[in-house]
Amino acid sequence: MEKIFYPASVVVLGVSAAPTNLGRNIVLNLQRFGFKGEIHAVGKGGGDVGGVPIRPAVEEVPGVPDLAVFLLPARHVPEALEACGRKGVRRAVIESGGFSEFADRGRDLEREVLDIARRWGMRVVGPNCISIVNLENGLVLPFVPLEDREVKKGNISIVAQSGGIALDCMRLLSYENLGASKLISMGNKIDVNENDFLGFLLTDPDTRVVGFYLENVADGGRLMQLARSTEKPLVVLKANTNPVSHHAARFHTAALAGDDEVVTAAFRQAGIHRVQNLSEMMACFKVFSLPVIRGPRLAVLGRSGGQAVLLADAVHRYGFELAALSDDFYSHVRQHIRAGVIRMSNPLDMGDIFNIDAYAGIVEKALAEDGVDGVVFSHAYVASLEVAPSKRLLEASLSLSHRYGKPVIPCIIPDKHTWFSVREEAGAFLFEDVDTAMKALSRSLWHHRFHAAGKAQAPTARRTRRKTALAKGFMGPDEAFSLLESYGVAHAEAAVALTADEAAGAARRLRYPVALKTADPGVLHKTEKGGVVLGIRSEAELRKAFKAMKAGRCLVQKMAPEGTEVIVGARRDSEFGHVILFGLGGIFVELLKDTAMRVAPLTARDAESMVRDIRAAGLLNGFRGRGPLDVKALSRCIAGISRLLADHPEIGNIDINPLILYGKGQGCIAVDAKIEVS
Repeated sequence: MEKIFYPASVVVLGVSAAPTNLGRNIVLNLQRFGFKGEIHAVGKGGGDVGGVPIRPAVEEVPGVPDLAVFLLPARHVPEALEACGRKGVRRAVIESGGFSEFADRGRDLEREVLDIARRWGMRVVGPNCISIVNLENGLVLPFVPLEDREVKKGNISIVAQSGGIALDCMRLLSYENLGASKLISMGNKIDVNENDFLGFLLTDPDTRVVGFYLENVADGGRLMQLARSTEKPLVVLKANTNPVSHHAARFHTAALAGDDEVVTAAFRQAGIHRVQNLSEMMACFKVFSLPVIRGPRLAVLGRSGGQAVLLADAVHRYGFELAALSDDFYSHVRQHIRAGVIRMSNPLDMGDIFNIDAYAGIVEKALAEDGVDGVVFSHAYVASLEVAPSKRLLEASLSLSHRYGKPVIPCIIPDKHTWFSVREEAGAFLFEDVDTAMKALSRSLWHHRFHAAGKAQAPTARRTRRKTALAKGFMGPDEAFSLLESYGVAHAEAAVALTADEAAGAARRLRYPVALKTADPGVLHKTEKGGVVLGIRSEAELRKAFKAMKAGRCLVQKMAPEGTEVIVGARRDSEFGHVILFGLGGIFVELLKDTAMRVAPLTARDAESMVRDIRAAGLLNGFRGRGPLDVKALSRCIAGISRLLADHPEIGNIDINPLILYGKGQGCIAVDAKIEVS
C-alpha cells in the first residue's frame, strides 16, 4: 500500500495532447500540486502534456514505474494491464468506467482484469473511480482539473466508493477550514477495498480521523476488527440502505434485523460513528479535530441570555451536565463586567462584557477548572466593530483547547461579508448551530467512554466442539429444541405426535394443561396459520384440536408458567456474518420493534450489555411491584446461541419466540423455536 500513496514514479495510460482529453488532466494535476516523482504519459498521437512526452507504449517508458494509472476505454484495459505486468509494474489504479456498474459484459471484464493482476502479483484500485489524492506529496490523480489554492491540507482522510462524494468532502473540508490529508475513491473495489485502505491509514501519522462513504461493506468482520484496533475516530456515511427482501421477512429476526439495522448495530459495537449526511460528517470532523472530551461537565458561555438558554437545553438533551464553577472563576469574570447585571451562574451570560479580548481569558479560566471537561461558547459580534477581536477569540479558543487537552466548541454566525475570512484568518472552524455542535460533541464523549470501558476488545469466534454440518432446510421444532438444549437453552417439555392417540398419550405423560402446535417445519408463523392451541385441559379438548389442526405432525408441549415473553434470534448477514437479536417477544414483536443487536461472537457479559440496550430495559430490573428478572440466565442463553453459531456457521436463521423469562434465579425456557440451515 505504501507505493500506492508514495510512488517514486507514475505512468498515466490514455493521455493525448488534445485539450478535451481527460488523461492529460491527471498529468497536469500532478504538476500543479508539486509531485516530485517521475511522471510518464502513454497514449496515441505523440506530442507532450506540460512538457511530459507522450509515448506510444508502456514498454517505451524508461525504468519500471511504481504506479500505473489507467484512463482508457474499458475494453482496452486488460491488454494495457498485461503490458504493465510484463513491464514489472505491481500497482495499478483503473479510473475507467464501463465495468460491472454498467453491464454484464463489464463483470466479465472485471474478472479478466483480476485474473491478470493476480498472475502478475499486482494490486488494483478501482475500476470506475477518480483515484487517489495524497496532499502530503502532491500525488493528485483525479481526471478532473483541481486547483491547489482551493484545497486545504489537514489531517482528515476520506475513503469513498463515489468519486463525486470524495471531491465533495475535499471541498467541504477546505470550506470548513479543516483540511484533508488523503482522499481515496475506490470505485468498484474489485481488489483493494476499504479495509485495505483503512489498515494503511491507521498507521499513517498524517491521518488523525478517517471518514468513509460506503454503498456496501466488503468484509464487515474485518472492518470491525480494524475499528477496534485503533482509537482514531472512524466516521462512516453508509448509503444504499435498501430494505431486506420478502424472503427474509419470513423470520421475525430477519424482519427486525434488516440490513441497515445490522449496519448500525455493527458500527456501534465496533466504536464506529455512523452519520446520515455530509453535514453531520463535517460536524464530527470538527469535534474530532479537538481533544476528545473525557467527561460530561461543561462550562457554557453565551453573549446573550437566549444563546445561553439554547445551549443549556442542548447540554441536557445530549447527556451532558453543567459544571459547578468555582468562586475564583466568577471573581475573574467580575473584573470585566461593565454594569454589574450578569448573574454568576453556569450557563454564563456575558452580555455585560464588551471587551471581546477578555473572552479568551474567561475561556481559559474555565478550562483550568478541575471540574470542567470542556467549554462551549456562543458568540455574536457587531459586524462593523468587532470582526477583528472575534477572529482573535476564535483563534485563541483552538489554541487553548489543545493546550489544556479539553475541547472548546465555538458557535458563531458570521456576517455574510466575513463568512469565510473569519475561519481562514483565525485558522479555525466554527459551528453555526448550537444543537449541531452539542450533538457532535456527544459523539466525542461516547468515543471516550467506548474506549475507556474496553469495549474495543472483542471475543474471538472459536468452535467449541467438532460437529458435522446440519442438513439444509428448516428443522422441525423437536430437532430445534434438541439442538438448542445442547447449548444450554432450556425448553418446555414436549413430544411429537403423528396421531390423535399418540398426542393423547403424550399429554398424559406431560400432564395437563398442554399446548398443541403444528410440527410442520414449513409453517413459520404458527399462530397466523391456526397452528397453535394453548391451555388444553382434557383429552377431549386435545382430540378436537388435533382433528381441527389437520397437521400430519404435531407437537404436544407442557404449558409453561406465565412470565415475561422475549425474543432471542440470529441471522446471517451478507456483510457482517451472524448477528444476534434480543427484544420483547410474543406476537407483537414486529409491532413493538424494541430490540437490540450485536454481531457474533458474544460472551455472557456482552449479552447482558446487549439486553440492557432496549428501551424497556427497566422491566428487566423490576417494575411496579414486579421483581427483577433473571438477566444472568438470559445472558447465558444468548451466549449459548453464539457458541452454536460458531460451531454451525451453516445456520441461516434462528428464532426463539417466545423465550419466557422468569424472576431472578428462576431461569428462562424456550416455548417455540425455528432454525433454518442454508
